[in-house]
Amino acid sequence: MSSSSAIFSGNSRYASDFQSIIDRSVAIASLPLTQLQQQRSNTASEQTAISSLSSKFSALRTALDNIDSGTSAAPTATLSDSLVARVTASSGAQPTQMNLEVINLGSYSTSLSKDGLTKVSDPSTQSITADTVVTLTVNGVPMEILPPVGSLNALAQAINEKNAGVQASVVNIGGPGSPDYRLALRSTDLGGVTIDLADSTGSIATQYSTGTLAQYRVNGFPSTPIDSTSRKVTIAPGVTAELVTLGTTDINLSPDGTKLQDYISAFVTAFNAAATEIDTHRGQGTGALSGQSLPSELGNSLRQLMKYDSTGAVISNPADLGLSLDRSGMLQFNSSTFAAAFADHGDAVRSFLGGETTGGFLQSMKSTLDTVDGLTGGVLTDATAQVAKTLAKEDDQISEMQNRIDVMSTNLKERMASADAAIALLEQQVTLITGIFGANNNKSN
Repeated sequence: MSSSSAIFSGNSRYASDFQSIIDRSVAIASLPLTQLQQQRSNTASEQTAISSLSSKFSALRTALDNIDSGTSAAPTATLSDSLVARVTASSGAQPTQMNLEVINLGSYSTSLSKDGLTKVSDPSTQSITADTVVTLTVNGVPMEILPPVGSLNALAQAINEKNAGVQASVVNIGGPGSPDYRLALRSTDLGGVTIDLADSTGSIATQYSTGTLAQYRVNGFPSTPIDSTSRKVTIAPGVTAELVTLGTTDINLSPDGTKLQDYISAFVTAFNAAATEIDTHRGQGTGALSGQSLPSELGNSLRQLMKYDSTGAVISNPADLGLSLDRSGMLQFNSSTFAAAFADHGDAVRSFLGGETTGGFLQSMKSTLDTVDGLTGGVLTDATAQVAKTLAKEDDQISEMQNRIDVMSTNLKERMASADAAIALLEQQVTLITGIFGANNNKSN
């Protein structure tokens, strides 16, 4: 009903009748508007339903992406002696078996500020030198250090900020009652690194130890141990070992099916959430899309996801992974079947799954999902665009119709006001004439 149908205020005794005429005229003219507003409400409900379905299929696509990443997940490293090293494998590392022998953990070169320098009891205000520039020499390469303030703490910080292959720290070598803070320097690499620090008086540091390189062998090779300036070494593509102690350990890198199983389980959950949402719009469902073809199309797409076969392969269909559709269209996952298949035929499982862009089951499912929510041609994508277009059109129609009703109501009021004013004038004239006749009658009597 138009908001322009306000109460008509007239001066004649027919004012209420004029108001009734306006109300009825506006009500009759508003019937198509009411129908259009209801239609718009239904369209908005359809938009909400389509948006909800889109979110379900978006979650399904995310779950599929996770499976894709899970097929190339890093293998799990198992060591016969976990005290010898800590081994990590990155995504893409190949399952394998190897042996690691740690021969030497290596050591770092160290230096300490000399005896006889200014004794520092408060490293935040005192330093071992009064110079504003000192020279740090690492393996014969000198570099200037400019501490921002004259304190031992500032000197250590300035050395560390230089990133010169040396780590500086402030240590107390004095007793509890007589602190003696010194500058300690340690090489960041293992091996025979030479370290010196000098001011204008000459060297102010003494090298106390010269480091050695770490040494190890992989699978007994080479005959001469491999030298390393770090205890973290790459022993195979994507495989890093941190040398912890001397000794030998066997390393088994095996595919990790646990994450992949979890990803498949999450995909099943997302699949069933989408199927449940679709069912609210089919059959006896009361969803906003009931009676439309979209729910059936989406249901068919879900079933199509499981229609893949790799004839002749050890793992040839989704059922071999423990995936199956029940009579209600819900996806079931037997994790025991999957675990057994992965344990016995891990390579075959990964081959069957393939990748979203490289073939196999995953690419087949991605292609099917593209027909649902792909950027072009997806049924949900098209439905989303169409319902938005319909809503915009209905909003324009409602606005246009409302404007026409408002104009009609305004015109009616103006016309009724004119009629009411004319009648009111006549009523005043009747009253005046009646009063004159009444006065004359009284005089005659």
